[in-house]
Amino acid sequence: MNYVLDCSFCAALFLPHEKSNMVKDLFKKIADNEVFVPVQFWEEMTELLLAALKRGRLKHADVLEINRLLSMYHFSTETSFGDDYTGHILDMAGLYGLGSLEASYLELAVRKKANLGTLNGKLKSACHKAGVETLL
Repeated sequence: MNYVLDCSFCAALFLPHEKSNMVKDLFKKIADNEVFVPVQFWEEMTELLLAALKRGRLKHADVLEINRLLSMYHFSTETSFGDDYTGHILDMAGLYGLGSLEASYLELAVRKKANLGTLNGKLKSACHKAGVETLL
């Protein structure tokens, strides 16, 4: 089985969230499967970690350790771009009322025939409409 994970899902591993324990359990279950992220994931995750650092929710050493641990998962990073890719993102964003970042996760899940891990309600709703299974 293939999986696509977004930042909201991965952030629940290290930021307090009501679904953190469920996310941790799912990470253990999918550890031996192919996990894809769009290239935007890394910038989005860096921005999330920086925001947590600025708000005092994490210390600098915590951010470095989280980044190291995320790198250990060996996510397959998709670097799609160009006319066709942009067209697919625009189509999905328009069809499901998503922003480009959210649409990039959905596009990747559709293309890889993958289940998607997200805690983003809007993206989760779009997945169900598009026939993409979600992890939670």
